[in-house]
Amino acid sequence: MLTEHCSKKRKFKSDYQHEKISKRLKTSIKHKKILSNIECLPNEIFYQIFSYLTDRELLNSFCFTLKNKRFDELIRNRTSINFRSIQRSQLIHLIYKNSLINQKILRQIHLFNDDNTPGLINLFFNLYSFDLFPNLKILVLDQPEQTDLIKLMKYFSKLEHLSIRLSTLVRMPSIVYTNLYSSVLCSSLKSLTIIDDPDEPITLPENMSLPYLKNLTLGSLTSFDIQKIFQAAPKLSYFKFHLNSEQSDTQNEQCINTNITRIDIDAPRAEFDLISKILFQTRKLKSLKICCRGESAWVWECFIRSFLPNLIDFRFKFDIRQRNISILEYEQDWWTKVKKWIVIGHPLSSVFYTLPFIDTKLTLNARTAFRQQNCFSSKLSNEYSNIRQLILTLNPLGFKLCQSNDVYFNNIDSLTLIDYKNSQKPVSHLSTLINLINIRHLTIDHRMRSGTFLLLIKEMPQLNSISGQDVAFSAITNKFQNEIVISFLKKNIQKLTISPSKACDDIRYVSQLCVVFSHITHINLSLKWAIDIWPWLKLSNLSSATVFCRHGSFINLINDPANHKWFFNCTYELRSHQDLRLWIQ
Repeated sequence: MLTEHCSKKRKFKSDYQHEKISKRLKTSIKHKKILSNIECLPNEIFYQIFSYLTDRELLNSFCFTLKNKRFDELIRNRTSINFRSIQRSQLIHLIYKNSLINQKILRQIHLFNDDNTPGLINLFFNLYSFDLFPNLKILVLDQPEQTDLIKLMKYFSKLEHLSIRLSTLVRMPSIVYTNLYSSVLCSSLKSLTIIDDPDEPITLPENMSLPYLKNLTLGSLTSFDIQKIFQAAPKLSYFKFHLNSEQSDTQNEQCINTNITRIDIDAPRAEFDLISKILFQTRKLKSLKICCRGESAWVWECFIRSFLPNLIDFRFKFDIRQRNISILEYEQDWWTKVKKWIVIGHPLSSVFYTLPFIDTKLTLNARTAFRQQNCFSSKLSNEYSNIRQLILTLNPLGFKLCQSNDVYFNNIDSLTLIDYKNSQKPVSHLSTLINLINIRHLTIDHRMRSGTFLLLIKEMPQLNSISGQDVAFSAITNKFQNEIVISFLKKNIQKLTISPSKACDDIRYVSQLCVVFSHITHINLSLKWAIDIWPWLKLSNLSSATVFCRHGSFINLINDPANHKWFFNCTYELRSHQDLRLWIQ
């Protein structure tokens, strides 16, 4: 009996293994057939497929998943690379595998120094000299470090299209900026974009020559600077800039007839007189986007009729505070029927604008919401589709605004809640005002309580980033006693921004906060002393940090022999004595 039982057991085990092996063989054959069918496609179709993928998706799908020489060769022979959010380890692997790029045919490079790709620009150009790209025409650099910028400047004159987004947190030395603009504003560029802090004026070189430039985006310019650019770039067709109206000099200006057809002006404090002197020189203009102080509809109509006869697309935001201007002026037939420009008044502020609304950030407070609650109606429900960041300072009184079932803010991904009391009713009303499902970042203050926070996070399944003061986190966790809130923060929050309740104080509850946020990957800190950084750097999953201290210096911290080994094993960028950016291996 026992022998028979053992025999049946062995037979069952054998049949099971046979069935398992059979399934594996079928799966393998099926996979090979699919792969074989894919390989039958011509190269042109593969390049078409590649165009729909980011470089990160492309490398993950073809280089690491499918080990195939043909795919490696196709990827190497691309004429464009865009390394947004590609992991540093993947990039190094591909570079040393020599399956990343073919330098001789590459025409376009996009490189980023973000939290996922720290020091990428420096790494890339240390391994590939700029001289190895004879056909490179387009270069995009996102937040290059100062050393990278200085090293690459001499090559900018060889390009046709250049885009640089500078870090706005800390300014580089003025000599770096002077050399940057001198190197790019006397070249054969066809397109130039330099995105910088709009409040920092640019110093343009005295002698500029841009005979081929067609598209230009710069930061803060005076009217005198704009005049110099008009003279230096006769072929300019698109121009975007921030107008520094406080430093504008309108004396000794010459009138130039430019070839500009599209212009984008950000000038929130500029008057019509200054704007009109610039636009007077753009008589071929077809598209105008502008933010400035308001003027009557009749003045704009007369100017457009006289000097901008080709204008088709007119998008604006006018601030009409302390101006005797009525929305009815912009509802005349010439605006609505002839030009078909629909102008409406913002229900929550003293602003007139054309649809669609051109801002992505909005502040909504209890006073304006309560005063303007009658302005909300179903016909305006799509007005705020462009708003991504909402700063909400509504207390329960202000939620009288939210009585209907219409959701006014559908696409918010960053929400700031101020003066939010411990009440369930406002939370239920909040979901009638905002589509909470898309929110990824939340900023709170110390008035938030744990019960309210739990109700909020139930509506925010994608929340992974949070900001607040130390006392705010103490409040939502009920002095670090609420296990449900703590469990959520540990499991879901990947990015943290934290500061003390008062600028002159230290961050409190450091040990408790380090336990609650033990799984975060990025932290943004505001410290009193530089040495206070150490407890936060011990977080096991931390991969990057941006830290500012009000006292002391990070230079002394880095140069201390006791800390040398730690800083030697990580990548860091010292933007100033008190501003440090870290990428931790």
